[in-house]
Amino acid sequence: MAEPLVIPNSPGDANYTQRTRLDGRDYLFTFLWNQREARWYFNLLDEENVLIAASVKVICDIALLRFYEFDPRTPPGVLIAMDLTDDNSPPGFDELGIGRRVELTYYPATEL
Repeated sequence: MAEPLVIPNSPGDANYTQRTRLDGRDYLFTFLWNQREARWYFNLLDEENVLIAASVKVICDIALLRFYEFDPRTPPGVLIAMDLTDDNSPPGFDELGIGRRVELTYYPATEL
C-alpha cells in the first residue's frame, strides 16, 4: 500500500510552480499567495499544462479537489491541507509546507 505523500511547498515564495507525481502521473501545482485575503490558492494542471482546477482556496481538513472529481484528469486520491495543530485556521504565508503548521497531504487512491 502507498503511504500518504506530503507535498513540498516553498515557504517564503508568494508565487511558484512545482511538478508533483500523484498516483503515477505528473501534475503541476501553481501556488499563489493572495495578500489582500491573506490566503493561499493553487491551480492544478495536468502534465501537458492543461488546467484542471483553478483558484482552489487552501482550507484545512477538507478534500480540496472535491468539486473536480468528475474530471478524469483529476488525481484519483484525496488532497487535504492537514492542520497539525488542530487550529483549523487557514495557513499563513509561512505556515504551508513540510514541517510547518499545515502540510498539504495527498492520500493515494490505493489508500481509500
